[in-house]
Amino acid sequence: MSKEASKSAKNGNNRQTACKYLNEMALCNALEMARELISVLNKVPVTVFLWRPEKYWPAEFVSENINEFGYTVEEFTSGKIHYGNIIHPDDFDRVERELLRRIEEDCIDFSQEYRILTKSGEVRWVEERTFIEADENGVVKYLKGIALDITERKRREKLLYLQRDLGIGLSTSSSLNETLEKLLDSCLQIDEINAGGIYLIDEETGDMNLAIHHGLSPNFVEHASHYSVNSPNNRLVMIGQPVYKQHVDLILTSRDDALRRENLRATAIIPVKSEKDVIAAFYLASSLEYELPDSVRTVIETIATQFGVFISRIRVEEKLKECRKKNQKEK
Repeated sequence: MSKEASKSAKNGNNRQTACKYLNEMALCNALEMARELISVLNKVPVTVFLWRPEKYWPAEFVSENINEFGYTVEEFTSGKIHYGNIIHPDDFDRVERELLRRIEEDCIDFSQEYRILTKSGEVRWVEERTFIEADENGVVKYLKGIALDITERKRREKLLYLQRDLGIGLSTSSSLNETLEKLLDSCLQIDEINAGGIYLIDEETGDMNLAIHHGLSPNFVEHASHYSVNSPNNRLVMIGQPVYKQHVDLILTSRDDALRRENLRATAIIPVKSEKDVIAAFYLASSLEYELPDSVRTVIETIATQFGVFISRIRVEEKLKECRKKNQKEK
């Protein structure tokens, strides 16, 4: 081999070595960037998915944030669980229809809100943005999704709507029984509360009587529907301050055996005032939660205040009616 040919071959080998080195460096850099990107995704409060466009949407990739819902990455990437399996059954058909409609309309991306089920069975709301990746022929190859947990936002919205609707209802109501039903129904629409009743204070005796209830056992209603003016329960209400206790703590401070047989966790006793007088009390409870969050406490205290305003209005109207009757008699 001539010197020129040998030199040319050597240069070719050097170029191949250099190209191989550069390719390896580019691959390492790309892998490092991918690791950094995944690390960032795992730190933001969203869950990222890459789905195949098949029934129930099997996942090719899911970020580690899926742990927030009780699942592992491997459960999805192994095919043990498909994303459609965790969508709330009442929402699945709507979610599927919306996706198919968007694909038919050649949409690139869209958003929707729906419920999912955590591994423990808890219901969570998510806002999910789907990116549709199709080839040049319009065939969908992948679906990319970013899911954000909006459960707390949905709860706050629901509580605000409850307050608004109740305020409107009370402003037009003139029947005490109808109002009591609206009040208790509003309280029971709060997710954390599933049992309770409203006690009214007898103006003459000061005794406390259960006027309406739901979710409480017959035994409770039989033994805890009346409290005399000097009973510990009545005195607790007459202090005029909300009381929040776990049911077990309430049992320890109460002499009432009926409370001991209730399968309850968190409890709330909310006095209702008309001007300065305590005229009623809400007894609200949960068999689901051991503590009522601050947002729930704020709402039920607001509802109690609305009831106090309603009672004040009713009393003023009754006094006006009495004055009119008296004036008519005098004439």
